[in-house]
Amino acid sequence: MPPHFFGEFAMPMADMKISKTEAKERALGIEMDAPEYPYGLSISLEQDQLEKLGITDMPKVGAKMMVHANAVVKTVSAYDTQNGSDKRIELQITEMELVPGEGKDPAEIMYGKG
Repeated sequence: MPPHFFGEFAMPMADMKISKTEAKERALGIEMDAPEYPYGLSISLEQDQLEKLGITDMPKVGAKMMVHANAVVKTVSAYDTQNGSDKRIELQITEMELVPGEGKDPAEIMYGKG
């Protein structure tokens, strides 16, 4: 996948899918159907938000979309626990855009095909 640009930095996209090992650890060894992605990585858009995004025809389930968003850091925390340390950042999306497909390479957008 192409890198995505945040300010002056290019960051490759990270696959957020839960591995089978992580799923087993989260289920505490109990055999069960675990979600593929962690809770909190799902964005729910209602009628008002769909209208603001200009979505009039609903996409098919499984269709890929590129999400481009600006967010404000809402909370930051770092703390120690008995099992180690933990860090957390909560982001509030303030503006966003949805584009059908996986998006274009930012370098190609800026400089054209080379």
